[in-house]
Amino acid sequence: MARRMIFITFYVCYFCSLALSQSDTLGTWFFRSPLPTPRQEVPHAVLNGKIYVPGGLASGGIGSSVVEVFDPATNLWSTAASLPEPLHHLGFAAANGKLYVLGGYTGNSFTPTNRVYEYLPDSNLWRQKTSMPVARGAHVAVEFQGKIYVIGGVQSGVGVTQRNDVYDPITDSWQNLTDMPTAREHLAGAAIDSLIYVVGGRVGSSNRNTLEAYSPTSNTWYTKASMPTARGGLAAATLNGRLYVFGGEIPGVYPQNEEYNPATNTWRTMAPMPTPRHGIGAATVGDSIFIIGGATVQGLGVTDVNEAFTLSPLTNVVDRESILQKQFVLYQNYPNPFNPNTDLRFEIRDVSHVRLVVYDIRGRWTATIVNERLIPGIYTRKWNADGMSSGVY
Repeated sequence: MARRMIFITFYVCYFCSLALSQSDTLGTWFFRSPLPTPRQEVPHAVLNGKIYVPGGLASGGIGSSVVEVFDPATNLWSTAASLPEPLHHLGFAAANGKLYVLGGYTGNSFTPTNRVYEYLPDSNLWRQKTSMPVARGAHVAVEFQGKIYVIGGVQSGVGVTQRNDVYDPITDSWQNLTDMPTAREHLAGAAIDSLIYVVGGRVGSSNRNTLEAYSPTSNTWYTKASMPTARGGLAAATLNGRLYVFGGEIPGVYPQNEEYNPATNTWRTMAPMPTPRHGIGAATVGDSIFIIGGATVQGLGVTDVNEAFTLSPLTNVVDRESILQKQFVLYQNYPNPFNPNTDLRFEIRDVSHVRLVVYDIRGRWTATIVNERLIPGIYTRKWNADGMSSGVY
């Protein structure tokens, strides 16, 4: 009989963070307060230290105009003024102290728009600006030196495009630039030093592992080392001068977190996302990258998961764990060892959003047992590990 042991990571979302896995080279993941309105295809942008999450597809594939704001310093959410219209697969970026929505798909459809909206944080208002030269969705928008570069996506009347346009918020004007070498949609990008890096994406159901870099100074593209895992519907952000690429889909949903080093033009595999997702954004605040919302299944679907990745040691994790232990108890699973079923028993003492997750010994996500809001009480959940390899979990 195969013998398995279970190690459980338990998190009550009311509190700030609990580390999931850590090493000197792979990094650490921790949970934060869940997204109030679960959505996928939601880009992120940072303004005044807060992360804005606009629009997207809500449950049932319904286009959303909701804008919710996460404050990493307090682990709290608030609501900003709604978008002027429901949009998903939109371009989104912060520039010069304001936020900009650039194109996307309208309402519940997959019809691209070329409309541009500017958010004024002081008055909590959106206003329309000069439209993009062409309507696009599932593209990427990257801020660089106060301008916003809109690259790739699905262009109205054309399909998957290589197009590269830049928007100047100061003059409220657009300029067409040198096309990206590889046409793709559902791609991701971020700026490091003097280059904009555009990674992944797909054409139809064919994923790309392409990494191309654009120089705004010379209006020139460069081909860089390919990403290890081809994927679309992914997210990218920078930390300490390196590019981190998360998640994706088709086939299935990807947990991958891969790091690109521009100095050596090389990739390495980092600690994977605890919750595999696609249709996500990524935003860097301080020493952490936040990935909020998305979908845990291929295609339509939504989640409220808010996970953050860091390379820095979480020196306060022990203190937070001692606080959490006063709010919940996780009992030893029984039987243990087991084959293939075991019961997981836990107690919570406050109304909480509870996530009970199983990882293998290498810190890779294996199963989510509980992901729901529960009232105080003692609960038992069964895990069937049929098909899992023998070992420690």
